[in-house]
Amino acid sequence: MTHSDKLRKIKAIVLDVDGVLTDGRAGFGGEDEIKFFHLRDGHWMKMAMREGIKVGLLSGRAAKANRMRAAELGLTFIYENCKDKLEAFERMLREQGLAAEECLYMGDDVIDLPPMRRAGVGVVVADGVPELDEAALWRTKLPGGHGAVAEVVRILLAEQGKLDAALERYRR
Repeated sequence: MTHSDKLRKIKAIVLDVDGVLTDGRAGFGGEDEIKFFHLRDGHWMKMAMREGIKVGLLSGRAAKANRMRAAELGLTFIYENCKDKLEAFERMLREQGLAAEECLYMGDDVIDLPPMRRAGVGVVVADGVPELDEAALWRTKLPGGHGAVAEVVRILLAEQGKLDAALERYRR
């Protein structure tokens, strides 16, 4: 099966948070943890959802910032505090009515290896650990928290023939 064949089957994008949607850093100093999310990633996730692709989070940590970002974007699902990410991935498949080959999983660290192996397509961010390369279809050009998700969504929409439709509203 070619890369294009695999990408055409994708119905859901499953994202790690820390190191993928953020640069992997967390700030502390008050009651709430602070994280920085790249706005372009959020915009392209919304574009994917408008084109019928589910988008959600699967994080090893629980953070108010994750829930706030997911709510702001209207993400399809969020699973937090997942110490066993494969178990959480399997639960997500059942609850979302998806097959593993219909999911693109994006990660940055070794905890992401089991669900990345299970997913139909695995993608590692540019600054992710080298151990993920064995399970990844490709490594992004951009690092986590700096537009890597937008890069992947653009490629996915193009491979599925949905990019022009997604961009149409901006071409008027």
